[in-house]
Amino acid sequence: MRAVVIGDNIVDLFVEQGQASIGGNCLNVAVHLHRLGISTHYIGSVGDDEVGLAVIDALTQEGLAVDGIERIPGRPTGYARIHHVNGERYFADFDRGASAVSPSVRQWAAVDGASIIHTSYSSLLEDALPRLASIAPVSFDFDAHIDDAYARTLMPHVSHAFFSAAGHAPADLKDYAGRLLSGGVETVTTTLGNEGALHFRSSGAWEQSSSRITAVDTLGAGDAFIAVMLASILNDQAPHESMAQATIRAAEVCKSVGSLGLFIGANLVHEHISPHGRQREKMS
Repeated sequence: MRAVVIGDNIVDLFVEQGQASIGGNCLNVAVHLHRLGISTHYIGSVGDDEVGLAVIDALTQEGLAVDGIERIPGRPTGYARIHHVNGERYFADFDRGASAVSPSVRQWAAVDGASIIHTSYSSLLEDALPRLASIAPVSFDFDAHIDDAYARTLMPHVSHAFFSAAGHAPADLKDYAGRLLSGGVETVTTTLGNEGALHFRSSGAWEQSSSRITAVDTLGAGDAFIAVMLASILNDQAPHESMAQATIRAAEVCKSVGSLGLFIGANLVHEHISPHGRQREKMS
């Protein structure tokens, strides 16, 4: 079994703590899958700069293969400036940088042979989804795009759908999941913040309560949850077992700053940030 994770990466700059770490939905999922013992190939792009080299070096030390990462001349490595209030993260300015570059011919070749492919709404690979789905079942993190035009357009190409659904009524989510399953989606998973998570398949529905902890940083908790669920799908694990394990791993992520604990020099990131081209759209 081989998982391919293709898409975004970012360098998170934590303003109050004066720290910087690598992250991004797809990169987070890839590292967690690797830590879970799943054969994982991460495919993405960084800038041809010192920050990009630092990202590659951190992943190399982690033991994750980096041959699927390309350095893009003339493009910076993406960054996001993050603030915390009572453990909850809030994004300020950011620039996706080289992470927004489309996959190269070499990177597409590396996707072949995948058992499952994960990507996300923050990876800007919507146009590539039909091609990805022709190679292997696609897992997609829709974040808060629940039953909207964006989700409806992409859903025909998705086998495993993940949503951040805090504030939504469980009954509404059950109805929505039922419609997705009837349309051909194999699994639907919704995380509900402090209210736990729901998981749906044609064979049933499962509910999991959240772990009661004092969160230091919620960044990346959802990505850790996704990774455990994908590993369980690959390993044909019982849903109730995987839901419990996913909740534990997500809670562990919340106990410290940074989605992965893979830190690079904050000063290096500060020097790298350009005053131009900053964006303020919502990030995951």
